[in-house]
Amino acid sequence: FGGGWPQDPPPPPLKRALLEVVEDDDLYVRGSRYGATRGQPYFIRNIVKYEKEIFGRPVDPEEIIVGMGSTELTAAFIRVLVDPGDEVILPNPSYLNYERQLKLESLLKVRIKRWRFIRWGGFNPSLESLERLVSRRTKMVILTTPGNPDSQVLSDDIVEGVLDLAEDYGFWVLIDVAYRGFIYTDTPNYFLRARREREIIMASFSKELRIPGWRLSYAIADRELVHAVETMEQAFNLCPNRLVQETLNRVFSNDEYLAEVKKYIEDGRRRYAKVARLTYRLFRRLMPGIKALRPQGGFYLFFNHSRYVESSKKFCEMLLKKWQVALAPGVDFGMEGWTRLSYAPLSMDRRKLEEGVWRIASFVGELGK
Repeated sequence: FGGGWPQDPPPPPLKRALLEVVEDDDLYVRGSRYGATRGQPYFIRNIVKYEKEIFGRPVDPEEIIVGMGSTELTAAFIRVLVDPGDEVILPNPSYLNYERQLKLESLLKVRIKRWRFIRWGGFNPSLESLERLVSRRTKMVILTTPGNPDSQVLSDDIVEGVLDLAEDYGFWVLIDVAYRGFIYTDTPNYFLRARREREIIMASFSKELRIPGWRLSYAIADRELVHAVETMEQAFNLCPNRLVQETLNRVFSNDEYLAEVKKYIEDGRRRYAKVARLTYRLFRRLMPGIKALRPQGGFYLFFNHSRYVESSKKFCEMLLKKWQVALAPGVDFGMEGWTRLSYAPLSMDRRKLEEGVWRIASFVGELGK
């Protein structure tokens, strides 16, 4: 339950396309060479097609930059936008790598503020509380939806409200949509509409196509900002993986392959929704004293165990030692007293998933005696 990565295989057209690229001597040789820093132009045009066909979003190709995974590309945007002494606002809880990247890229000279999303025992972000955090030094707000570690989907009111504030105060909003292929509620409009001013949309193929090891992502952002990030990437990476671009370009340019990918994502969404519901139901039934957030998307069940053990690291260490179940302590995401369970690694094995939750329940039962 510790890792946030899927275990089901990638869409079949990816394997066929990879073999086609490798078996085409000319394409294989070209795919092994340096490419354009911003991404191959024809691949960028087909990303536009992918966005429209799969997710319904209209995109200007001039606003796309391809990167070597969303972690690397997020760091590139931070390098361009955040100066020493600037402030960046993160949700609380939020993906642990954001804080690390901000500190590393700014040489520890950035001020990080936390916008509390979990209040009164539930997921309740407030625009008023965000506005109280914003100052003249605020340079960026980073959001993830569906969230990691909380698996909650931000509402249109919240996202559009944050962007309204960004346009008023002049900061940037980076929205990480790595889990958009796993939404179990009605899809908010901000996943479908064109990019707004001051908005950076960070997309990754890792989760929706189950290829985290291929390390390929892209961002949709202001043209001038894309150019600045491209200049930075020339100094750091030269170019994203071209052979992977050629493979995905072969998939996206083929209407039959792309239709298979669309069905794969839709089928996967339904399957993961069932796993999410099962995990939540098991928690509710076996651990009625534990407060867990009902997953609205993504891979995670985030739960509060503070009535038994306040320290999330201690809770996870004791559980691992006694019952051999691995979880991610909430303190790493900014929330003490909470812990993250990832059902993605066991999405294909219901028996192990049920056994794992039963072990956690047994552990909690011992703590309550």
